[in-house]
Amino acid sequence: MRSISLEIANRSSVFAVCFCFLFAIAPHFRQLPLWISAIVVFSLSWRCLQNLGRLREFPKWLLIPLVIAGGIGVFAEYWTVVGRDAGLSLLTVMSAFKFLESRRHRDLLILVFLCYFLIATHFLFSQSIPTAVMMFATLIVITASLIAINQREENVSVKELLLSSTRLVLLSIPLMLILFVLVPRVPGPLWGLTSEQRGGITGLSDNMSPGKISNLIRSNEVAFRVDFEGTVPPQSQLYWRGPVMAHYNGYRWWQTPRKPLKQFYQAESTTPIRYTITLEPNGEHWLLALDVPTRLIADSIMTEDFQLISKKKINDLLRYSMESRPVHLIGSNESVGYLRLATSFPEKFNRQTIALGRSLARRFESSEDIIGEVLKMFREQEFYYTLKPPPLGNNVVDEFLFGTRRGFCEHYSGSFALLMRAAGIPARIVTGYQGGEYNTVGDYLIVRQSDAHAWTEVWIKGKGWLRVDPTAAVSPSRIEEGLDNALADEISSFRIHNRNPIFGNLLYRWDNVKHSWNDWVLNYDDRRQRLFLNKLDLGIDNWSDMVIALVVLLVAVTGLFWLVYWYRERPPRPEAYEILFNRLLRQLAKRGFERKPSEDTRAFLHRVSQQEFSQHEQLAGIIELYNRIKYGRNGNSPLALNSMRSMINSMNL
Repeated sequence: MRSISLEIANRSSVFAVCFCFLFAIAPHFRQLPLWISAIVVFSLSWRCLQNLGRLREFPKWLLIPLVIAGGIGVFAEYWTVVGRDAGLSLLTVMSAFKFLESRRHRDLLILVFLCYFLIATHFLFSQSIPTAVMMFATLIVITASLIAINQREENVSVKELLLSSTRLVLLSIPLMLILFVLVPRVPGPLWGLTSEQRGGITGLSDNMSPGKISNLIRSNEVAFRVDFEGTVPPQSQLYWRGPVMAHYNGYRWWQTPRKPLKQFYQAESTTPIRYTITLEPNGEHWLLALDVPTRLIADSIMTEDFQLISKKKINDLLRYSMESRPVHLIGSNESVGYLRLATSFPEKFNRQTIALGRSLARRFESSEDIIGEVLKMFREQEFYYTLKPPPLGNNVVDEFLFGTRRGFCEHYSGSFALLMRAAGIPARIVTGYQGGEYNTVGDYLIVRQSDAHAWTEVWIKGKGWLRVDPTAAVSPSRIEEGLDNALADEISSFRIHNRNPIFGNLLYRWDNVKHSWNDWVLNYDDRRQRLFLNKLDLGIDNWSDMVIALVVLLVAVTGLFWLVYWYRERPPRPEAYEILFNRLLRQLAKRGFERKPSEDTRAFLHRVSQQEFSQHEQLAGIIELYNRIKYGRNGNSPLALNSMRSMINSMNL
């Protein structure tokens, strides 16, 4: 018999595998270089036209040089053949060329298994719910193709193939859930990617200049979500602390390396605010926390300027519990060197602003009075809060304060900080997020990139660093009600509650689904696994317990599947008259009158009569009644069965 592996693939199988490969690789076209996508289209087109008899087989002597050229092309594109992007490109090129030389059934099986592998590669780029749904559909298509290429005796419709494939995939879900829950997790995220693979992430930066945050404001991407324990603080208190900047060159602010904080200075009488943050990947080290955080999380430090820093870059979804207190005494013992830095500025830029700051220092004795005078200037004079400020030159603060007077939060915080420094008051910039939108369906806060904000901190002797937000003086609605209300004429509303009530409720529900997906799927790490298994109270405390439970459950579910299959495929229970007649045949066999497999009842009766069976007439009556019950209309009645039972019992066997 000819080996299946040497069997030539039929036409329908080739088309099925070409389609499932295209279905699996198509979502990657936006990540792959254009020339690799062109190779895929060329290879599949050639193989399909060859399958239709329109083209000859691809020349084998040309295939090897193409494979070598493809490998060299991938290396030239990425300068490596390993890693996420380069590895995917190399796999795609080699799989596409495999189609050009595929002829046998075995070749198609290899290509189908490559399609299964391609499904997993999509999660290296995105772990969102739409991606998971798309890959689930792709899994069904690939499995249907696998069924199709193994059909040899009958033609099966596409609908039947998809139904069979869907049934198989659905049956695998319990096994998948068991593996997901019980396979021991190593510490770290479920999907670990390098910072180079997160190059497209947008968010806060480690420096600030005019226009930097206003550009970020136009993004509707979620920065993080927050679950509070208890009441959500008012909007005006939701300052999410990020990078702190003290270096200033006249145009740009940037961070200063600080030592880890050794001691928290806090007013213990204030009530702590406890919450849990689910932080989206930002490709940086900083963690967001409500101003001001009073605890650390694993693998993090708190700097002397109360910035929470992760020891590793946030390249994956991160969930952490945090505590903050709204009233603090921070930095009261600030170093002389840092205070000197916080009052420094270049003299050659923004001379009008510097002169104004120094005149304020001569007019007022206390720092509080100077601060109040500047805030009064912002509040009472014609300053405008806008996302579309006019362009500025080299002296950005002078041109803003004494010219355009139109700016965004970075303009107001930057100019305020320079005025404070010119007046001899240490000042620095804090960037982060302000506010957020409360999801009434999921009971949590959504903070978007559009909530990005910059404010100022000033240092006063005996009081430490105090937050002063000059934006609140110019546009109180920005702090109290959010950006959408403050700039309703300049920016499209990102707030869900501003939408149609029905549509808004759907958006809240969808965001809640994504939040749950992030929490229970993408963030299902070793810590979450331990907490979940402890809640089940099954005595699963360590890895060995997990492995034992995993094996037991897999065997139990597999056994349950087998029992269900056996129950559905078991032979039907014989009718009552068949049971009675078979009992009679067994009794006759013991007397030497055994019915042959090829005999019907009448032939058997004729043979028995020739052997001079003494109860021939009784047997003939039973067989006649049996045939009437089995083949007659409404013959299977209780009266007939009782009569047949009595006749069999009356025979002396």
